This record gives sequence, C-alpha cells and structure tokens, in this order.
Amino acid sequence: MDICSRPSGEIQRKNPQQDFELIQRVGSGTYGDVYKARNIQTGELAAVKIIKLEPGDDFSIIQQEIFMVKECMHHNIVAYFGSYLCRDKLWICMEYCGGGSLQDIYHVTGPLSELQIAYVCRETIQVITLRYSFLDTDSILSLVVPADFGVAAKITATIAKRKSFIGTPYWMAPEVAAVEKNGGYNQLCDIWAVGITSIELAELQPPMFDLHPMRALFLMSKSSFQPPKLKHKTKWTTAFHNFVKVSLTKNPKKRPTAEKLLTHLFVGQTGLTRKVALELLDKRNNPDNHQHFSEVDDDDLEPLSAVRHIIRSTNKHSRAERTPLHFSFPVLSSTSPFPSSPPLLLSHPLPSFSSPQVSVSRRMGACFSKVFDGCPLNINCATSWIHPDTKDQYLIFGTEDGIYTLNLNELHEATMEQLFPRKCTWLYIINNNLMSLSGKTFQLYSHNLIGLFEQLKKPGLASQFHTHRFPDKMLPRRFALTTKIPDTKGCHKCCIVRNPYTGHKYLCGALQFGIILLQWYEPMQRFMLIKHFDFPLPNPLKVFEMLVVPEQEYPMVCIAVSQATEPGQVVHFETINLNSCSSWFTEMGSMDAIHVTQLERDTLLVCLDKNLKIVNLQGRLKSNKKLASELSFDFTIGSVVCLQDSVLAFWKHGMQGKSFKSNEVTQEISDPSRVFRLLGSDRVVVLESRPTDNPTALSNLYILAGHENSY
Repeated sequence: MDICSRPSGEIQRKNPQQDFELIQRVGSGTYGDVYKARNIQTGELAAVKIIKLEPGDDFSIIQQEIFMVKECMHHNIVAYFGSYLCRDKLWICMEYCGGGSLQDIYHVTGPLSELQIAYVCRETIQVITLRYSFLDTDSILSLVVPADFGVAAKITATIAKRKSFIGTPYWMAPEVAAVEKNGGYNQLCDIWAVGITSIELAELQPPMFDLHPMRALFLMSKSSFQPPKLKHKTKWTTAFHNFVKVSLTKNPKKRPTAEKLLTHLFVGQTGLTRKVALELLDKRNNPDNHQHFSEVDDDDLEPLSAVRHIIRSTNKHSRAERTPLHFSFPVLSSTSPFPSSPPLLLSHPLPSFSSPQVSVSRRMGACFSKVFDGCPLNINCATSWIHPDTKDQYLIFGTEDGIYTLNLNELHEATMEQLFPRKCTWLYIINNNLMSLSGKTFQLYSHNLIGLFEQLKKPGLASQFHTHRFPDKMLPRRFALTTKIPDTKGCHKCCIVRNPYTGHKYLCGALQFGIILLQWYEPMQRFMLIKHFDFPLPNPLKVFEMLVVPEQEYPMVCIAVSQATEPGQVVHFETINLNSCSSWFTEMGSMDAIHVTQLERDTLLVCLDKNLKIVNLQGRLKSNKKLASELSFDFTIGSVVCLQDSVLAFWKHGMQGKSFKSNEVTQEISDPSRVFRLLGSDRVVVLESRPTDNPTALSNLYILAGHENSY
C-alpha cells in the first residue's frame, strides 16, 4: 500500500508550507535535512526535520512514537508542534533551540568544565526517567544524545532499522553491540550512553571514535572488553571518575537505574544551576571573552609565517607560448587496482614543452606541457584535484616547505600558493579530502580541501594560519579543516587500494615497528583504524604496496620482492597477510624492486632495474594475448606509470612507453640536457626537470598530455 494512502492519525495530510515557512537549512543527516522555519500564523520560530520515507517503513510504529512523545512535556524536552505527511516526506515540527547542540557548543568552546558536564548529565538523566514513565521498554532508544531528545530522534532511529548497519556504535552499550549473540537489552543501555557522553564532553569525542564502526562493534562484543575511562586521572575529581565507572558498568544487571544514578555525588553536587548552562552558552557565543582550549605537540611548536607564501613562475611570456591543446590522460588510479580511472580533462590550452635538444618519437600520442617555470621548492610528491564548485583544476604538491597548489585554469598567473605549512612527503585525494604524510615527525593528516581553499580567498593571513592552517586549537579533531589521524605518528610510507570485489578502500601505513590498516568510512568521510600489526619491516623499505586477493576481506601487503624460491618462479613476494596477521617475509635474496602494481586479479607488474615482468600472485610469468610476459629497456628505470594497454618507464633524461601486448615502443621522449623526475601519476602525470649540468637550479614543472585513443 502506498505510504500516502495510510491513515494519518496524529499526522496532518495538508501541505505543511501552509503553516510553516522554511528560512534556511541548518543541518543534514543520513535520513533528512533540518531547517530553521517560522510559523506563518504566530511568527514563532521552529525547527523542521524533513525525512524521506520509503514504502518499507513501518508507518504504524512512527505514528505510535509521535503520539507518545507528544504526551511527554518537560522543560528538558524539545517541544513538539506537529507532523505532516506530504507525498513521500514526513515533516516534524519542533521548538527551535537557537543555542545549538552540545556538539555545536563544544566545537567552539573546547572541553566542558566538570561542573558543566555534571549539569548536562543530571538534566539528561531526568529526561530518561521521564521517558521511562511514558514509553515501554521495547521503544526506548539505544542511543542517547542530549541535544536530540524528542520525536525526530525517535523516528530517525525507527527509519534507521531499514538499513543494514544499526547505527553509530560509539555510545552503544556492550549488550546492544552483542545483541545478536546474547539476546535483548533494556533501558539501562541509556545509562551507558550517559557515561559515554560525559567522556565526550570532557575529551571532545567518545572513546574508540578513531576506530572504524565495525571494529568498535567487534571489540565491544568481545568478553574481554573493558569499559572506557577518562584519559586524564588528575584533571578530574574522584566523583567524576566514579560517575563514569558506575555509568559504564559492563554488566547491565549491575548498572544503576536512572533514579539511582540521580543520587550520585557527581550529579547531586551543589552549584548545578541554570547559571552553568548560561555561562556555557556565553562562552560559545562570545569565545573571545574566554580562555581558549589548547593542545600542543612538537609540530605545533614550529614557527608559522604571518604572510601567505606565494611563488610565481619566472616565465614572462606564458600567454604567447600556449598552444591549443585539449587532452585526457588515462592513468590507473591507485585506489582501483584493475580498471582505469577517469581521466583528467583540461578545459583550456596549455603551454607546450619545447626544446631544440628534445628527441620525440613520431609514434607518440603524448607530449610534455610546461605549467611552471623556475620553481624553488624541493618537491616530494604531487597529485591533482578538481574543485567541485568552481570546476577549477589544481595540481597539489607536497614539498619540504609545505603543501602548495597550482591552478591549471589560471596559468596566465602561474602562481603556487601554500595550503599547509608543514613538510610533506605523500599525498592522496579522496572525496575532496586530502590525505598527507606531514610534519616534523611524520604523521598522517586529513585536510578538508573545500574549506582550506575557501580560506585562501579570505584576508587576514596571520589569523588564518592560527585558526585553519593546521589543527585548530579551538576545534575537536572531527570539526577542524586539518586533522591528525591518531596512532599514525612515525608513519613514513603509505599506500592505498580499492578492493573491486567489495568496493572498500583501504589505507596502509608503515610505522617504525609495524603497519596500520585503515578503511574509508563513507558516512563520516574519513579513514578509520581497522587493525595494527607489530612486525619488523625491512630498512630501507623499497616496496610497500597492497595486493587484493579474491575471497580475502583485507588485502595482503607486499613489503619486499626476493629471488625465486620455487621452480617456475621468477620473483617471490614477501607479504603480510592482514587477514590472519601472518607473514611470508623470509629475508632471502632480496631484489632491488622499483615498483609493484596489481593490474588484474592475478596479474602483477614488477619493475626490476631495466626490466618489467608480468607475473601472477605466485611470482610466475604470465603470457597471453593481452600481455607480454617481459618488457626490457635500455636504461635503468626510475619509475613507471601503467596505462590501459601500455606502460611508461621514466629514466634520468626522459621517458619511453611500450605496449603491453606487442612490447613495441609507443612513445619516447629524450633530452640529455635535462634531468627528469616523476612527481605523481594519480589522475595526471606530473614531472619535474632541472638542467643536467646544474642539479640545484630552479626546476620546471610539466604535465604529460595526450589523447586516450593514441594508446
């Protein structure tokens, strides 16, 4: 039956815009958007949550919950004004709370004081006791968020049941996490959520928040799971520590009820008046009048320039040198081991690479296009990005002096701007997030590119660096434009892969004495820790690549290539199996492998000195109609880039491309007067060159241009 034809009960069927005028969107989530609105008749402000319904939703339960919460009237519960069903959207109209949620508040104020935390917890527990008097056990929410009590939270939770994942687990009690294994749970799970919330308000995020949700659920459901505690023993009183301890009692039968918890010294102390809440709101609304929260480490102590670092090209005739060249370049994405990635499409002409000493093969379908002259930076890596709003296309460089950007749509300006002032050796972009290895002591960082580029447009550079150019002192990690990924300090090498069988994307980092595996979690738009494996890695670590194996949840990590150990092998892969935490690292006859790339499910390309070998996962040569088993070159290979049907091998003075199928040269560029270095090949190939007779001279930067059909 169509959802709109069902009995409405307490839900009105008329057009809600006859009663409420939407003013602006103030938030959005998985199941809908929240708007600030105005009651047309009274002029009173309201908050309207608009949820898209699906035919599979149990509408009778939604009606029942609306009716029950409608009867709950308390000064701590957001007032309910009414609900409307229009087409397939449910409008829930509530009292507008201009102060914002607790997350909105502490994202400005930093950690709450102990008195403020006690006040919030007491008010929350009072709401829980009231809810129990109206709602039966089965309809109690398993997640308590003080800022979102009320019908909207309940209906969102009801609709969430249609999804395969049961929601964020960080506030979830162990008995809820293990419900499939151990059976049901009752209202005491809300007491656990209060304890977790108290830690969140003290530490700006709940325990295990850096773990992938599935990893957190797994740990919580284990019998050996130990309830979390406050990290700082001396910062908080004994009463607060004990409140957390009793709230987070693992056995729900021994966990106190809401009524019992209200008698605890922590929430029963004097001074928990409305004045505490008003002071907190004042700190949020007038942060300059209050002391700022500060959390400093070694990298943050480095001096910052008050002036934005801008570098301009030394080419004064860039307009005259441009030629009408439009191109696309098909490069295998590092997150997708098998299919080719979408090419970077440039919408304007670029200056062409030209030199009387360059030898260019007539067979080539590509050429170098110069994009910058006289760069003084020592560049370690490069990637590319298209701004989703402006459609401008950027090269992003990781250098010894920080992260810099170059707008390819404004090459007449040819200006590189500093985006982040920390040394950087590795870059990768996913969903408008820039991942980097940065800092004095290398660590993984995540940068919100859209937010950082927005900051570039604003005046007041000194204040920008203070509040946005590195981890904000005012913001919890998940709200800052640039954040450090926890537990990654000392990471010196990274690789990323996408499992084509599951669609999951993984990031693997090499630490001094082991590796870490993180998985991209789409709802939170970030990589989250899956596991840590202690293992002595080779030094130096020349090879560090993930290999996708069918029917294995996690990839293998190749950390070296050694000489063959079995008949028929040409190479042996030294790997760590992240599924079983075992390794096949034997330290026997290690070979100087330059590069390992997975082309197909059982096809790998291994670069060794002057040769490329096409092998299977067991290290045996492969030969078929699509691929030659070996490709040889007349020079020592510095780096390689894999295309759909050919490979580009870069060497000191140029590049040579060969067909996978025929082993024939497809393109060749050579210039003995210049020394070339590949900087990046994710979406677009970026190169650097310097004069052969002056390796310390300023460098020129190029992108490799060509047409997909040329290969």
